[in-house]
Amino acid sequence: MREIKLFNTSTKKIEALHPLIGNDLRMYSCGPTVYDVAHIGNLRAYVFNDVLYRTLVSFGYKVKWVMNITDIDDKTIKRAKEEGRDLKELTGFYFDKFKNDLQKLNVSVDEIKFVKATENIDVMKEMVNDLVEKGFAYEADDGIYFDVSKLPEYGEMAGVNVNQNESKSRIDNDNYDKESAQDFALWKKDAGYPEGRPGWHIECSAMAQKYLGVPFDIHTGGVDLIFPHHTNEMAQTKASTGKSLANFWLHNEHLLVDGQKMAKSEGNYITLDTVIEKGFSPLALRLELMKAHYRSKLDFSWKSLESSQELLMSWRRLASNCAQYSSNEVKSYPPERPCRAGQPSVSNNNDDFPSALSDDLRMPKVISVISATTTENCADLVSADKILGLDLVQSIPEDIKQMLIGMDNLRQNGDFQKSDELRHDIESKGYVVENTPKGSVATKK
Repeated sequence: MREIKLFNTSTKKIEALHPLIGNDLRMYSCGPTVYDVAHIGNLRAYVFNDVLYRTLVSFGYKVKWVMNITDIDDKTIKRAKEEGRDLKELTGFYFDKFKNDLQKLNVSVDEIKFVKATENIDVMKEMVNDLVEKGFAYEADDGIYFDVSKLPEYGEMAGVNVNQNESKSRIDNDNYDKESAQDFALWKKDAGYPEGRPGWHIECSAMAQKYLGVPFDIHTGGVDLIFPHHTNEMAQTKASTGKSLANFWLHNEHLLVDGQKMAKSEGNYITLDTVIEKGFSPLALRLELMKAHYRSKLDFSWKSLESSQELLMSWRRLASNCAQYSSNEVKSYPPERPCRAGQPSVSNNNDDFPSALSDDLRMPKVISVISATTTENCADLVSADKILGLDLVQSIPEDIKQMLIGMDNLRQNGDFQKSDELRHDIESKGYVVENTPKGSVATKK
C-alpha cells in the first residue's frame, strides 16, 4: 500500500490521504447536468477523476466511485420545453452521449456507479424535511430555503463571509450568483410539478449520503463548483447530520481557449465529436488533458493537440516493441520484473514515476519520465498505461498483420504503387502505418 498526498481544498494544504475505513476509499464526483453535449472543458474533470481512480487502485486501495447525474433542474426542463421532448427522453439521450464520450476517452465507466437525481427524490425530500424540523430551513411562497445565517461555519472552504443583514435575500432558480452568499433553494414549487422538485445542491448531499455514507473520503469537481455548489452541499450535510460531508475535497482547474475559460455561454467550446472529426484520436485528447497538473489551467490549442497525437503514436510504437510485456502480463505498478533479462527497468531503480503520482498527481512529471523510456526500460511505459489509460499495448488483428507483410513484400519487389495502395487500405481501417528496420508496423489512431 503506497501513501498518496493530495491538495485538500477545504484545508488549503497538501495532506496524506488516509482511508476512513480500512483500505477502502469512497469517492463522489459531481457529474453533468444532462441537457446538452459536454464540451472538452467539462471532460477534463472526468479524465482527472479517472487518473485519480486508476492511481488509487494501482496503489492498492479499494475504491467505490459514485457520480451523480442531474436530470432535473432549470436547464433540463427549459431544454425539454424548447424541443418539445419528454424530460426523461431528453436527459436519457444526453446521458447516453456523455457515457459514450467517457468511453471514447477510456474513462473507467464500468467502475462508476451513476446515480440519477430523478431516481432519488425520496431521500432528498427526507433531507429537506429534516432541515426544516431542525430550524435550518424555512418555507416561502415559491419553495423551501436553507437559512445560511443559521450555520456559523457557512462558506469557510470558499472564503465567503455571510452578511447577516443580507442573508434573507434568496435565489429562486438554479443559475446561482457566485459572488454573494444568499439563502438557497432546497425545494422549488414549480408549475407543472404538483409536489415541486429538488434544488440542485440538495441532490448531491442526499445521494452522496445514501450511497456512500458521511463522512466519505473524497469529493471531486471543477473549481467553479467550490462556490456555491460544494459550499452549499457542505452546509446542508453539516446542518442535517452534524458531520462533514467529505474528508478530502479535490478540484480541477479550467480548460482555456485563447486564455478564456471554455464555456457554452462564451461560445468558445469544442466537443469531442469535433476533435474526432478533425482526425484526432480521443486518446490524444486524453493525453493533452493530462499534460498540465490538475490544479493548473490548461490552454487548449489544435497545435498542442497535434503534438499529443504524435507523442501517443510514438509511445504506441515503442510499446509494440516490448514483446515480453503484453497487457495481460503487466498486473501492477511498479512491475515485478525487468523488460529484458539482465537489464532492470527504470521503475526498479528510479522512483520518479510513482513518486510523481503520490505527490498530488504530478502528471507533467509522469509524462516527462515516460517520454524518456526506451526499449531497454519499456516496463515503465507499459506499466504506466495502467494510469495513463492510452491503450499503448494494442492487439493488431491478423488480417492487418498480413496486409503489412504483403505491403513490405511488394515494396521489396519494386511494386511501390501496389504497396502504397495496401498502405492506404490499412490506414482507411483506422491505423497509422510506419516503416521500421524490422518491417512496417501499424498502430491504432
